[in-house]
Amino acid sequence: MTKITFIQNNGLEKTVIAENNLSLMVAAVENEISGIPAVCNGCCSCGTCLVHVDETYIDKLSTKYVGEEQVLSKLKNSNANSRLACQIIVSDKLDGMIIKVGN
Repeated sequence: MTKITFIQNNGLEKTVIAENNLSLMVAAVENEISGIPAVCNGCCSCGTCLVHVDETYIDKLSTKYVGEEQVLSKLKNSNANSRLACQIIVSDKLDGMIIKVGN
């Protein structure tokens, strides 16, 4: 289990214990994180699970694949630290990560 802190759209921080080997999007939905509706249920097609990853954790994430890059390129509030939560797999190396909800 991995501790992740979300900074929600309303500015409130919420720290959750996320289950390893599941996506960050699942952790967000299961813990009712505001601003992550996950409309496509993790199919990497809608961009509603956009998050901004704290700089110190970017290198600990898997590489963005082409489909994620395509979705991110269409989102107006995407930046260099943006990822889709459905494409981030929770693991021990992400323990303590801070995520800002992007939508």
